[in-house]
Amino acid sequence: MNKKEFLSSLEKHLHRLGEKESERFIEYYDEMIEDYQEDGYSEQEAVHQVGQPAIIAEGIMKEQGMKTVEVPTFGEKATRFSILILGFPLWGSILAAVILLILSVYMVIWCIPLVTGALTLSGLLGGCWSIIGTPFIYQDGLHVAVTQFGLGILLLGVGLLCGIATVYLTKLFTHMTVQTSKAFMGMFRKKVVRI
Repeated sequence: MNKKEFLSSLEKHLHRLGEKESERFIEYYDEMIEDYQEDGYSEQEAVHQVGQPAIIAEGIMKEQGMKTVEVPTFGEKATRFSILILGFPLWGSILAAVILLILSVYMVIWCIPLVTGALTLSGLLGGCWSIIGTPFIYQDGLHVAVTQFGLGILLLGVGLLCGIATVYLTKLFTHMTVQTSKAFMGMFRKKVVRI
């Protein structure tokens, strides 16, 4: 490989650094090849002394804090796709079991605000019904009417407390559900950087 081919290959491998930064490295290796030539090496020997452009570029990328990822070839992609299809009965059933397990956990967790919501509704309706019905049972005695009125107030208080708990738990479980779903979906996302 001659100097022009070497520098062209190096430039292709360093394209992710940006034009200014990659130009700096290209000039550096151009001068290095010229130095070898001044020391008596031929152009091909000087290029050979410097090394392979891909290996040099990988070292530069690591120094700059950039990771390189190999993109699979068509054959590798076809092999992976074939393995996915052939292994579907195994991994498909495992994935379905995991998804159903997560959904069942969500259902159990969401039963808590559902129960507090039902207690809210029944407490408020029962309290109102008891307070409204107090005058109608006054003929059974003052103690019965006062007891029913007291129970109505108690049910209204329980309904209001359960309503507050329902609002708080709904916000909490919504946040937890969103975060858990994002974490679960994040396991299936993959970032690929093309070289």
